[in-house]
Amino acid sequence: MGRIYINQSAIVCHRFGGAVFNTMKAIFIILLFTLSLCKAQIQPILEQGIGLEAGFYYKDTFNELDKFTGTWRYESGSILFEITLQKKEKLFNGSNNNYCDILVGEYRYVDGTNTIVNTLQNLLQNLGPYENNISGANIQDSNHTASERRVELTFKDPERDYLYRYIVVKHFVAQGGTPERIEITFNGEMSIVPEGTPTELRVPEQNYTLIKVP
Repeated sequence: MGRIYINQSAIVCHRFGGAVFNTMKAIFIILLFTLSLCKAQIQPILEQGIGLEAGFYYKDTFNELDKFTGTWRYESGSILFEITLQKKEKLFNGSNNNYCDILVGEYRYVDGTNTIVNTLQNLLQNLGPYENNISGANIQDSNHTASERRVELTFKDPERDYLYRYIVVKHFVAQGGTPERIEITFNGEMSIVPEGTPTELRVPEQNYTLIKVP
């Protein structure tokens, strides 16, 4: 009866070659995907609409977001409410596979000597996209003049992250002795609130006028 000889080195080479091929194929696909995102078609942020399409870069072409940046402060009696907003460019949104220019921010709310909440230190950290407690770039009234347009931003309380809240921000230039300012209005969505937990943010949800801090 004849013997069957198996070339072990050939099998090893075949398996090794297959593994290399699969690895190279995966790298090639990743490179193609990355290049497609780098060459994403630019759309003005005003045209982002309700949904964000994959493969686009929603760019703040006309610097709509710039006027909202900076530190803004509300003071009334013992209450101090301060927001700092920064503009971030070409942040990748993994859920929609696109890029977008957005505003990110943090805040503090103080009642007398009692600091209710202070997240401003987060601005010193290298957080990922949309991980700040304030973020977004949803331009409202896009068919109006630039001075009339508002922006909608998510507003989170880090100790009550089950609450879904938004703020709508409108900017006003300094004029006739009136300082530069923003007005914010809170909006909310249905939230699933765990039993026995607070149902409101630690920042009272009311209308605020905040003055630009030099």
